[in-house]
Amino acid sequence: MQKSYRQSGVGMLDAAPGTYMVHAYFDDNQVELIKSNILGWQVGQDRRLTPLVLDPRAVDDEGWVIQHPDGRIESEDGRNWPSEDAWLTSQRRERRRDAA
Repeated sequence: MQKSYRQSGVGMLDAAPGTYMVHAYFDDNQVELIKSNILGWQVGQDRRLTPLVLDPRAVDDEGWVIQHPDGRIESEDGRNWPSEDAWLTSQRRERRRDAA
């Protein structure tokens, strides 16, 4: 059995139905959008919220991006967008800037 040295949470909250973790994968002008249901939120000792999904590596591998039931998109670093389209436009712009 492996021992986990990650700090444990101090509580959990239910996620609102229709809350998803989203990832966008780009191939030329096509985008593939992957959505995972958020089951709940873990409240850390530092009061940070971490989304709970079936695959915990999805949160650990890179920063998370959440789509709320009202369509807003929010990233782990505090950036947010009013819609999925606005977020995808921003992601395309960042990819073009990084490629230059």
